[in-house]
Amino acid sequence: MNTTVNDDDRIRANSRLKFLDEISGYKVHHDDVDPRGYTVKLQSGESIGEVEGLLADTDAKLVRYVEVEIDDDIIERHDRDLYNEKDRHVLVPVGLIRIDQDDRSVVVSGIPYDRFNNYPRYERDRGYTTSHEIDTTDYLSDFHEFGKNHDRSRYATDNFRNADRLDDAFYDSNFYRNPSAHDRP
Repeated sequence: MNTTVNDDDRIRANSRLKFLDEISGYKVHHDDVDPRGYTVKLQSGESIGEVEGLLADTDAKLVRYVEVEIDDDIIERHDRDLYNEKDRHVLVPVGLIRIDQDDRSVVVSGIPYDRFNNYPRYERDRGYTTSHEIDTTDYLSDFHEFGKNHDRSRYATDNFRNADRLDDAFYDSNFYRNPSAHDRP
């Protein structure tokens, strides 16, 4: 996957995170399931998209996010007028997913359909930024049960939003903890 990122975004991209298919020598552990290509569903059973990529933390050697390409009906239903047709990708923290290998699906917990309409999105060819990561976790913290252990005020500063990486403490919240072993690259 080649991504075109302008100089301003390059400054803010999280340098410790890389898509698994872009990292030489990294792969999904042989005991784990690679969910790329799996359907993404909410706990209610509604399909919202497909797993397009896995975003790995090269420092911790863990997958931190599942990249989801969202379905057209979700794109068309947002109500904040922030997104266009190119804004098709979202990052779902691994602590919110469960892989159903039999059904070839990834089930996202704690996000109802109406909340997914306004989930922070990005254009894949522009890439994500540390600011996007913070926005995603802040958005989830507004309603998800895991939000109570995310230190939102700490990451609200321009120093973090414009940094080229987030510190280990950012990933200490339950959003990024997955008790299953499938999160090892």
